Amino acid sequence: MNQPASCILGRTRPRRVHHWYLVAGLGLFGSSACSGSHSNTVSDDSTVTTGAGTTTGAATAQTSNATTLGNSTTGGASTTSGTTGSPATTSSASASGSTTSAGTTSTSSASSTSSSSTSPDTTGGTTTGAGGAGATTTGGSTTTSGDTGQCPDDATFCSGFDTSELPEGAVYKLNGDPATPWTSDFEVDTVVFNTPPSALRVRPNTEGSGAYKMLAVPTPGAAFWVRFYLRSDVDLGHSDHNVYAAAAGSDNPNDSTYIEFAEDVGLAFNSHDVVRWPEGFGRLEAGGTNPFTLPKDEWHCIEISYDGAARVQQLYVNDALQIDAQGYPEGTNAFTTFKFGYNSLHGTTRNTWYDDVAVAPGRIGCY
Repeated sequence: MNQPASCILGRTRPRRVHHWYLVAGLGLFGSSACSGSHSNTVSDDSTVTTGAGTTTGAATAQTSNATTLGNSTTGGASTTSGTTGSPATTSSASASGSTTSAGTTSTSSASSTSSSSTSPDTTGGTTTGAGGAGATTTGGSTTTSGDTGQCPDDATFCSGFDTSELPEGAVYKLNGDPATPWTSDFEVDTVVFNTPPSALRVRPNTEGSGAYKMLAVPTPGAAFWVRFYLRSDVDLGHSDHNVYAAAAGSDNPNDSTYIEFAEDVGLAFNSHDVVRWPEGFGRLEAGGTNPFTLPKDEWHCIEISYDGAARVQQLYVNDALQIDAQGYPEGTNAFTTFKFGYNSLHGTTRNTWYDDVAVAPGRIGCY
């Protein structure tokens, strides 16, 4: 991966005609949604000898560590087990280290066994998510919610795409048959995901309705943060101008208020063909190009701070600040909408995946 940089370069080019084929239209942004919970089950078939020398039925916690290929993060699991004389002991593995026990407990050294769900696809695609806080104990087993903090309480949108339904708060529309389902352009993928059980796959140009494949969700105002995990089967940033996400003034795909997170001589911000790159990348002032790219078949944590009023846009990739665009773009913007998916302006065919997408007033963070 390219080394991080924190300043900006810019250029202005002749205005291109954007071929926005689809999406957007009417739709009410309702209440915020947070559907990123995932479940893990703790078995209770091991024994632990307590300090008093008594052998009690203790649980061996099987936790699911959030392992991002190329950028691994393991949630710290702590286990309290016990219930003297009963095999129905419980434990809770959580990114915050919280523990849950049933009955009268004795603290013991119960072992915590990591489990990693591996995808049948050989592209290194699946990673397993961390068991989250908020364990529920029933009959000697513990089910954890999987919420590792990826859904802030004040999020206007948050989803791990755990069901086959269009996430609450998201809008998908066509300039065509309104009966066309959103699944014509998107698929809930249970094979490739960042956190189980699934992620959102954007269908390539050879499938679905056309080049523009975006979902639109509400923002808390003109200044907001987004966090999402992004993956592609083609290197991110290697192609001519194509769009992954954007802050916008409405869910209309032809809205003139937008700042794209795009690839355009590497990953960059693009607003009306005025582009900002990480320092030392993109179109170089000394001539030539140096695209900032991210490797294919890996999950990457993308964080963007948009501020349409203050005209400050920032891009973080895997926790590192890459673009700090001050005074950009030229004018202020009244953002109301965040869009994500894939808009193929230059015909690049790829599969693109999103997981754990969140929009909130403040920084959400990777995990």
